[in-house]
Amino acid sequence: MSDQKGQDSAENVWHAAATGHGQAPDPVDVHAPRPGGTPHDAGSDTLPDLPPATAPLSAVTPDHPPHAAPRISPDAGPFDDAPSRARHAVPFPHAPSPLPEGDTAQSFRVLADHLADWESWEDTAGKVVFVTPACQRITGYSLESFRANARFIEGIMHPEDLPLWRKHREMMASGAEMVEVEVRVRTQDGRERWLACTSRRLHDADGASLGVRFSGRDVTDRKIMLTQMKHQAWHDPLTGLPNRALCLDRIDRSLHRARRGADNVCAVAFLDLDRFKVVNDSMGNAAGDQVLREVARRLAENIRTIDTVSRLGSDEFILLLDEVRSEEEALVTVRRICTSLEPPLEVAGRQIRISASVGVVVNRGGGNADEMLRNANIAMHHVKEHGGDGMAVFQPSMLEQAMNLMQLEIDLHRALDNNEFFLVYQPIMSLHDRKLTGFEALVRWNHPERGIVGPSEFIPVSESTGQIHQMGRWVLAEACRALAAWREQQASMRGVVMHVNLSARQLSQPGLVEQVAAVLRETGLPARCLKLEVTETMLMENPDYANLVLRRLKEIGVRLCIDDFGTGYSSLSYLQQFPIDTLKVDQSFVARMCREPGHFKIVQAVVALAHSLGLDVVAEGVEEEEQRIMLSELSCEGGQGYLFSRPVPGEDVPGLFVDRPKGH
Repeated sequence: MSDQKGQDSAENVWHAAATGHGQAPDPVDVHAPRPGGTPHDAGSDTLPDLPPATAPLSAVTPDHPPHAAPRISPDAGPFDDAPSRARHAVPFPHAPSPLPEGDTAQSFRVLADHLADWESWEDTAGKVVFVTPACQRITGYSLESFRANARFIEGIMHPEDLPLWRKHREMMASGAEMVEVEVRVRTQDGRERWLACTSRRLHDADGASLGVRFSGRDVTDRKIMLTQMKHQAWHDPLTGLPNRALCLDRIDRSLHRARRGADNVCAVAFLDLDRFKVVNDSMGNAAGDQVLREVARRLAENIRTIDTVSRLGSDEFILLLDEVRSEEEALVTVRRICTSLEPPLEVAGRQIRISASVGVVVNRGGGNADEMLRNANIAMHHVKEHGGDGMAVFQPSMLEQAMNLMQLEIDLHRALDNNEFFLVYQPIMSLHDRKLTGFEALVRWNHPERGIVGPSEFIPVSESTGQIHQMGRWVLAEACRALAAWREQQASMRGVVMHVNLSARQLSQPGLVEQVAAVLRETGLPARCLKLEVTETMLMENPDYANLVLRRLKEIGVRLCIDDFGTGYSSLSYLQQFPIDTLKVDQSFVARMCREPGHFKIVQAVVALAHSLGLDVVAEGVEEEEQRIMLSELSCEGGQGYLFSRPVPGEDVPGLFVDRPKGH
């Protein structure tokens, strides 16, 4: 039965009782839905104390102007400030008669006994004339208890709600026609039930008062459901911690308090667990969830009662430190809380150690919650960029850097469409006779406002945004197209090899081999003239998958090179597994090999290692003739660097190496 139908049935019973007739005419819309106002759920300490939207409500009839009494609701604050919620009841069209007798009385008793709502009638002297058995079903106390004393309900009412109930009674005694309130009562077995109570004044045909009708509806299930819905709306289902919405609300409140108190500041710490993805990938999501719950428990157990720990999402947590006196105090508190993460966690029979990157921002009341979270997040990423497992305090320069990075991402999206990228080519020469053996294709960006931008600035950004896939294919196609054209122009280019760098994301991209094969077909460049360069670090991120991709590239005839050798893992056991043709010695070793014997020995060892594996060696950063001579004596095959040539535009390449004399 809907609420409206239940109320209508109750009205019909009262009309029958009052008139002795059958079904009375439907009352005018005294039960119209009221707008605004959500009753306060007492006892729900975990819910935000947000002020509910309320609006005065009155049902007005021509005969009865709206009553000026204040609204009674658990939402309301002090009684003298509460808006009016009193409504006028419509008087019955017939004067009530004594309770019916005979068959009518029997029908009335059956209806009254089965009413779900608690109904009672007090006469003008305050005596209970009538009460339905529902009062016993709801509270567990006998009918006689309520018949004997109209104020028995006050004895079983929750103490916190008793002032509301008494105000409810006072308003009826002062002449209000109808007043509503929601209160809690304690049942005979010790439980609590919520009652939605409505008191209406009864009148005879002449308008004289006949007393008060009380209706009580058990709304406990609805209140529980609302409490659960509120909790779900404001809390993370996995950890039970406040979620982002509640976190932002509490930060805003803390900022408001900080603005009022000059001695207090609001501090926010943004925690991101380091290498959490490894746990999920290696042990599964269930283990990852267990880690998150344990981290949440440790953080929550180590905060002050006035502070808040929230889960923002994934492996991100927020610490809100309320009413701290200084940045130093905030940092000491955050460090103390973070030490709770140091002991190992027991997950699926294995011990796991967790660390976090933490960004902290302190505010004396300026700005808003979104800005606080943004700045703390920026500081956290600053820690991530420097290896993680640390703490950084937000500085305005970090925001400027982040804004520049965002602008760079926006500009990168436009750059390819506007043909702003171009390639330059650095020659790779034979150290023995200075003969041209290849080129390394290097991408540059001709920014419309900033001019030439180097790859060290935009390649990492394109990697993080995924734009490297589109850019990488363009670089590969442009380099292959250029060499194919040079081969057509002069025969001396027939033995030249084009070196093209692959990024980590390109190497892990499905369909890379097919993409390379398609570019070779489109440009007409023989596969043996293309050498793809990867780094040791890229190979070691997922060695099995990398080995599979490299072997497929070898199958289509492409040659392979490890770039910057010596700066990564330099693992001989792994190096033997990969189908590599060339090692490139990093320029940091070449630059100091003439002056530092240690670096010379490293280069010597790399060359010997490569030759033992059947690989050739190219030295990077060759800038001095002495370096070329020493490398040649070590039997290093190739070199590239300013000694031979700077990177040159593609249009300059054909004329640069035409009829070049040997030894120059």
